[in-house]
Amino acid sequence: MHPRLAPGSPPPQDPDEVDAVLRAVPDLSCWPELDACVPDVPRDTPPTPAELTRLVDVAAVARVLAGLEALAARAEREQSGGLAFLVRTLTYFLVGDAAVPAVEHPLLVALYLRGAARARGRPESPPEIARAMDEWT
Repeated sequence: MHPRLAPGSPPPQDPDEVDAVLRAVPDLSCWPELDACVPDVPRDTPPTPAELTRLVDVAAVARVLAGLEALAARAEREQSGGLAFLVRTLTYFLVGDAAVPAVEHPLLVALYLRGAARARGRPESPPEIARAMDEWT
């Protein structure tokens, strides 16, 4: 577990702490509350922004929102300010006027790359997802 998301963690207090929490997205993408959000990615095609855009439909967004709601409840139970902040931020940029395209939303990208790793029999670990996100176009 990323230390910034641990039970009892405080919310970020300055820009450096905000950046540290946001870097926890690859870790968060592997939490059980988001397992149902990992898309089925075709095995025979490389991960691309166009494929991610194709896969993110209304139902996919609803699944991710449900996963984020479960994580918000977990943050409250565990009094994790870092997790609560990350969930609020990811939700804010997922729906409504502030929504960003799927290819720019860090959690959607992380979940998609996790699905791509699964399709190819590669590790779905946070370090592997982080590496793939660093290479994302």
